[in-house]
Amino acid sequence: MKNLSITQQYLLCILKKNGKLSTLEMEKTTCLAASGVLELLLDNVFSFDGKKLSVQAELPEDKIYVRSVYEVVKRKQPVKFENVVECFSFNFTDKYISSLIDGVGESLAELGCVQKEKGGFMNGRTVYIPNAADVDNIVQNIRAELLEDGELSEDIVALTALLNKSKDLQRYFSAYEKQALKKRLKEIKENPQSEMIQKVADYIDSMFLLFIVAIS
Repeated sequence: MKNLSITQQYLLCILKKNGKLSTLEMEKTTCLAASGVLELLLDNVFSFDGKKLSVQAELPEDKIYVRSVYEVVKRKQPVKFENVVECFSFNFTDKYISSLIDGVGESLAELGCVQKEKGGFMNGRTVYIPNAADVDNIVQNIRAELLEDGELSEDIVALTALLNKSKDLQRYFSAYEKQALKKRLKEIKENPQSEMIQKVADYIDSMFLLFIVAIS
Protein backbone atom coordinates (compact mmCIF):
# COMPACT_ATOMS: atom_id res chain seq x y z
CA MET A 1 0.00 0.00 0.00
CA LYS A 2 1.33 3.47 -0.91
CA ASN A 3 2.23 5.68 2.03
CA LEU A 4 0.11 8.77 1.36
CA SER A 5 -0.26 11.80 3.62
CA ILE A 6 -3.53 13.28 4.90
CA THR A 7 -3.57 15.92 2.15
CA GLN A 8 -2.77 13.45 -0.62
CA GLN A 9 -5.45 11.02 0.58
CA TYR A 10 -8.03 13.76 0.98
CA LEU A 11 -7.54 15.15 -2.55
CA LEU A 12 -7.60 11.66 -4.02
CA CYS A 13 -10.96 10.99 -2.34
CA ILE A 14 -12.66 14.25 -3.38
CA LEU A 15 -11.63 14.23 -7.04
CA LYS A 16 -14.40 13.35 -9.46
CA LYS A 17 -13.90 10.33 -11.74
CA ASN A 18 -13.07 12.74 -14.58
CA GLY A 19 -10.42 14.37 -12.41
CA LYS A 20 -12.19 17.68 -12.01
CA LEU A 21 -12.43 19.73 -8.82
CA SER A 22 -13.91 23.19 -9.03
CA THR A 23 -12.17 25.91 -7.02
CA LEU A 24 -15.72 27.18 -6.32
CA GLU A 25 -16.59 24.04 -4.28
CA MET A 26 -15.82 25.87 -1.07
CA GLU A 27 -16.50 23.04 1.37
CA LYS A 28 -13.99 20.86 -0.46
CA THR A 29 -11.37 23.56 -0.97
CA THR A 30 -11.70 24.68 2.65
CA CYS A 31 -11.09 21.13 3.85
CA LEU A 32 -8.20 20.67 1.42
CA ALA A 33 -6.47 23.75 2.81
CA ALA A 34 -7.22 22.57 6.35
CA SER A 35 -5.72 19.15 5.59
CA GLY A 36 -2.47 20.85 4.57
CA VAL A 37 -2.36 22.81 7.82
CA LEU A 38 -3.17 19.72 9.89
CA GLU A 39 -0.53 17.66 8.10
CA LEU A 40 2.20 20.18 8.88
CA LEU A 41 0.99 20.47 12.48
CA LEU A 42 1.08 16.71 13.01
CA ASP A 43 4.57 16.62 11.45
CA ASN A 44 5.75 19.43 13.78
CA VAL A 45 6.55 21.79 10.92
CA PHE A 46 4.00 24.24 12.36
CA SER A 47 3.50 25.06 16.02
CA PHE A 48 0.24 26.18 17.62
CA ASP A 49 0.07 28.17 20.85
CA GLY A 50 -3.67 27.69 21.29
CA LYS A 51 -4.53 30.72 19.18
CA LYS A 52 -2.08 31.13 16.32
CA LEU A 53 0.14 29.13 13.98
CA SER A 54 3.85 29.68 13.45
CA VAL A 55 6.58 27.95 11.46
CA GLN A 56 8.97 26.00 13.66
CA ALA A 57 10.88 23.96 11.06
CA GLU A 58 11.88 24.14 7.41
CA LEU A 59 9.51 22.50 4.95
CA PRO A 60 10.80 18.96 4.32
CA GLU A 61 11.58 18.01 0.73
CA ASP A 62 8.95 15.28 0.81
CA LYS A 63 6.29 17.89 1.74
CA ILE A 64 6.97 20.23 -1.17
CA TYR A 65 3.40 19.68 -2.46
CA VAL A 66 2.02 21.77 0.45
CA ARG A 67 4.50 24.61 -0.04
CA SER A 68 1.65 27.05 -0.76
CA VAL A 69 0.22 26.41 2.74
CA TYR A 70 3.66 26.65 4.34
CA GLU A 71 4.42 29.96 2.61
CA VAL A 72 1.14 31.55 3.76
CA VAL A 73 1.88 30.72 7.41
CA LYS A 74 5.52 31.77 7.07
CA ARG A 75 4.54 35.12 5.56
CA LYS A 76 1.73 35.92 8.03
CA GLN A 77 2.99 34.28 11.25
CA PRO A 78 1.84 34.24 13.91
CA VAL A 79 -1.50 33.69 12.19
CA LYS A 80 -4.87 32.21 13.10
CA PHE A 81 -5.79 28.84 11.61
CA GLU A 82 -8.94 30.35 10.10
CA ASN A 83 -7.01 33.15 8.40
CA VAL A 84 -4.76 30.66 6.65
CA VAL A 85 -7.72 28.69 5.34
CA GLU A 86 -9.38 31.94 4.20
CA CYS A 87 -6.54 32.53 1.74
CA PHE A 88 -7.47 29.34 -0.08
CA SER A 89 -11.26 29.44 0.01
CA PHE A 90 -12.45 33.01 0.66
CA ASN A 91 -10.35 34.93 -1.81
CA PHE A 92 -11.00 36.98 -4.94
CA THR A 93 -8.35 34.96 -6.77
CA ASP A 94 -8.05 31.19 -7.01
CA LYS A 95 -4.26 31.24 -7.30
CA TYR A 96 -3.74 29.87 -3.79
CA ILE A 97 -6.09 26.92 -4.06
CA SER A 98 -5.03 26.21 -7.65
CA SER A 99 -1.41 26.09 -6.52
CA LEU A 100 -2.31 23.68 -3.71
CA ILE A 101 -4.37 21.40 -5.99
CA ASP A 102 -1.59 21.30 -8.58
CA GLY A 103 1.07 20.70 -5.95
CA VAL A 104 -0.75 17.76 -4.40
CA GLY A 105 -1.96 16.52 -7.80
CA GLU A 106 1.58 16.43 -9.19
CA SER A 107 2.81 14.51 -6.14
CA LEU A 108 0.03 11.95 -6.67
CA ALA A 109 0.92 11.68 -10.36
CA GLU A 110 4.53 10.88 -9.44
CA LEU A 111 3.27 8.08 -7.20
CA GLY A 112 0.99 6.71 -9.94
CA CYS A 113 -2.18 7.49 -7.98
CA VAL A 114 -3.66 9.80 -10.62
CA GLN A 115 -3.45 10.24 -14.37
CA LYS A 116 -2.89 13.77 -15.67
CA GLU A 117 -5.01 15.07 -18.54
CA LYS A 118 -6.09 18.42 -19.92
CA GLY A 119 -9.59 19.45 -18.94
CA GLY A 120 -11.68 22.23 -17.45
CA PHE A 121 -12.76 25.31 -19.36
CA MET A 122 -11.37 25.16 -22.92
CA ASN A 123 -9.09 22.35 -21.73
CA GLY A 124 -6.95 25.02 -20.14
CA ARG A 125 -6.24 23.21 -16.86
CA THR A 126 -4.61 19.99 -15.81
CA VAL A 127 -7.02 17.53 -14.22
CA TYR A 128 -6.01 14.59 -12.09
CA ILE A 129 -7.99 11.40 -12.72
CA PRO A 130 -7.89 9.23 -9.57
CA ASN A 131 -6.80 5.61 -9.62
CA ALA A 132 -9.82 3.70 -8.30
CA ALA A 133 -7.64 1.06 -6.61
CA ASP A 134 -5.75 3.70 -4.60
CA VAL A 135 -9.01 5.36 -3.53
CA ASP A 136 -10.37 1.98 -2.48
CA ASN A 137 -7.25 1.33 -0.38
CA ILE A 138 -7.90 4.56 1.53
CA VAL A 139 -11.55 3.69 2.10
CA GLN A 140 -10.69 0.19 3.30
CA ASN A 141 -8.09 1.65 5.69
CA ILE A 142 -10.71 3.99 7.17
CA ARG A 143 -13.10 1.08 7.51
CA ALA A 144 -10.48 -1.10 9.22
CA GLU A 145 -9.51 1.54 11.76
CA LEU A 146 -12.83 3.14 12.64
CA LEU A 147 -15.44 0.44 12.01
CA GLU A 148 -13.38 -2.50 13.18
CA ASP A 149 -10.72 -2.97 15.84
CA GLY A 150 -7.73 -1.70 13.91
CA GLU A 151 -5.08 0.55 15.42
CA LEU A 152 -6.30 4.15 15.54
CA SER A 153 -4.11 6.82 13.91
CA GLU A 154 -4.38 10.61 13.99
CA ASP A 155 -4.19 10.72 10.20
CA ILE A 156 -7.28 8.53 9.75
CA VAL A 157 -9.26 10.47 12.36
CA ALA A 158 -8.44 13.75 10.63
CA LEU A 159 -9.10 12.37 7.14
CA THR A 160 -12.49 10.90 8.11
CA ALA A 161 -13.57 14.12 9.82
CA LEU A 162 -12.58 16.18 6.76
CA LEU A 163 -14.44 13.86 4.38
CA ASN A 164 -17.48 14.07 6.63
CA LYS A 165 -17.36 17.87 6.77
CA SER A 166 -17.09 18.22 2.99
CA LYS A 167 -19.96 15.73 2.50
CA ASP A 168 -17.79 13.20 0.66
CA LEU A 169 -18.09 10.39 3.19
CA GLN A 170 -21.37 9.17 1.69
CA ARG A 171 -19.65 8.54 -1.65
CA TYR A 172 -17.79 5.59 -0.17
CA PHE A 173 -19.84 4.31 2.75
CA SER A 174 -23.39 3.11 3.21
CA ALA A 175 -25.83 5.16 5.28
CA TYR A 176 -25.35 2.70 8.18
CA GLU A 177 -21.55 2.88 7.95
CA LYS A 178 -21.63 6.66 7.73
CA GLN A 179 -23.64 6.91 10.94
CA ALA A 180 -21.25 4.48 12.63
CA LEU A 181 -18.27 6.56 11.51
CA LYS A 182 -19.83 9.78 12.79
CA LYS A 183 -20.61 8.11 16.13
CA ARG A 184 -17.03 6.86 16.37
CA LEU A 185 -15.64 10.34 15.61
CA LYS A 186 -17.86 11.82 18.31
CA GLU A 187 -16.59 9.23 20.81
CA ILE A 188 -12.98 10.04 19.87
CA LYS A 189 -13.56 13.75 20.29
CA GLU A 190 -15.20 13.32 23.70
CA ASN A 191 -12.59 10.82 24.90
CA PRO A 192 -9.47 11.58 22.84
CA GLN A 193 -6.63 9.07 22.84
CA SER A 194 -4.16 11.90 22.36
CA GLU A 195 -4.10 15.65 22.75
CA MET A 196 -3.47 16.15 19.03
CA ILE A 197 -6.58 14.16 18.03
CA GLN A 198 -8.61 16.56 20.19
CA LYS A 199 -6.88 19.52 18.53
CA VAL A 200 -7.59 18.10 15.07
CA ALA A 201 -11.31 17.88 15.85
CA ASP A 202 -11.35 21.40 17.30
CA TYR A 203 -9.53 22.89 14.30
CA ILE A 204 -12.03 21.37 11.89
CA ASP A 205 -15.03 22.54 13.93
CA SER A 206 -13.62 26.09 14.14
CA MET A 207 -12.95 26.13 10.43
CA PHE A 208 -16.52 25.24 9.55
CA LEU A 209 -17.99 27.74 11.94
CA LEU A 210 -16.11 30.31 9.87
CA PHE A 211 -17.48 28.79 6.68
CA ILE A 212 -21.08 28.91 7.94
CA VAL A 213 -20.73 32.54 8.98
CA ALA A 214 -19.24 33.46 5.62
CA ILE A 215 -22.11 32.03 3.58
CA SER A 216 -24.98 33.03 5.86
